[in-house]
Amino acid sequence: MSGSRVVVGVDGSPLSATAVQHAARAAHDRGLPLHVVHAFAPDLPMLGFGALADREVVTAHGRRLLAAAVARAHAVHPDLEVTTALPDGYASTALVSASRSAALVVVGATGFGLLSHTTMGAVARQVLAHARCFVLVVGHETAGAPTRGGRVVVGVDGSKASLTALRAAAHEAQRLGGSLEVVHVWQASGAHDPTLASASSWEDYEQGIERSVRATLAEPGLPAVPAAVHVVREDPVRALVEHAEGADLLVVGSRGAGGFEGLRLGSTATSLVGRCPAPLLVTR
Repeated sequence: MSGSRVVVGVDGSPLSATAVQHAARAAHDRGLPLHVVHAFAPDLPMLGFGALADREVVTAHGRRLLAAAVARAHAVHPDLEVTTALPDGYASTALVSASRSAALVVVGATGFGLLSHTTMGAVARQVLAHARCFVLVVGHETAGAPTRGGRVVVGVDGSKASLTALRAAAHEAQRLGGSLEVVHVWQASGAHDPTLASASSWEDYEQGIERSVRATLAEPGLPAVPAAVHVVREDPVRALVEHAEGADLLVVGSRGAGGFEGLRLGSTATSLVGRCPAPLLVTR
């Protein structure tokens, strides 16, 4: 993961405040500054009943939100370098633009804002689809910043994107001082797919997946972290949600193949945004 900063979007909702906590921790752990963004489109009827927002009111409100976010970030790490931006325009556009120089963008899965033209859920989906870096989506199930010694779950399928996710998950597990849980989901290519019909062929498949995963984790430059490998036959979203219960982080690639054939932004990854019981890191 390259980039010179961690970016977080705020809209004044409780969930975006939690996103700031996660972003501050992520920036500190990576030795990077934090950049806080709140965007608005003053030409839109955002105050209800067709009334346009007064620019001075909108700007003052945005500055208060940014100041509160800076204070929250410094409450997590007092020495963290924090910058802010209050651009005109859509939040998703501002965050995607900021992602070009970022290692990570952090957003809330949903949100609100008197001065927002859209929900943070829509923003999260747009950022996931178009960001140039990793994206961390924080949901309502996340009470605060991640704990140390926690569990990181990663979905893999053998694709290049999922191997990127696996490598990133290993680094995240090291940062948290925790363990890694690798989940590979196999789905039949058709209703009567006989590929893994016998117990022996399924066992061979499981063993092959585990060897492949452990070979990747043994690559030079990857940290040595405790890792368990699970190979399951289930719906990918359901399997990942189940394994992510109680975890500190779920990591998936932005695209997939094989067992995650539907893993395109707008399908499986998008479904996880609304259902994941842990913060969701989407790699690319």
